[in-house]
Amino acid sequence: MFWNKNAAQVKIGQSIEKLLQEKVELKDSVVELNGEVKQLKQDRKVEEEDIKHMIKMREEALEIDKQKFEMKCEKEKDAAIATVKDAHRDKLEALLQNQINDGKELYTEILARLPSIKVNMKGDVNG
Repeated sequence: MFWNKNAAQVKIGQSIEKLLQEKVELKDSVVELNGEVKQLKQDRKVEEEDIKHMIKMREEALEIDKQKFEMKCEKEKDAAIATVKDAHRDKLEALLQNQINDGKELYTEILARLPSIKVNMKGDVNG
C-alpha cells in the first residue's frame, strides 16, 4: 500500500504540475487575446476615422462640384443676358438711326418746299 500511496501522490503531483502549466498557458492566452482585442479595437477606430475622413472628402468634392456647376450656370446666364442686351442695343441704335435719317429727310423736304426769298438790304437805318 505504501507503494501505491507514493505512486498516487506522484500522479497527483504530476496532475497538479500539469494543471499549473495549463493555468499558466491559459493566463498567457488571456493576455495574448486581450492584446489582440485591444489591437482590433484600435484598428476598428482607425478604420472608422478613415471612413469619416473619406466621407468628409467626398462631401467637400461634391460641394466643389456644386459650386462649379453654379458658376457654370451663372456664366451661361450672364452670356444669355449679354446676348439679349446686345440685341436690344442694336435694335435701339437702328431705330435711332432710322429716326435721325427720317428727321433729315423731313427737314430736307421742308426746306425744299419753302419759297426762296432774296432780300437786298441797302440803306442806312438811323434812328
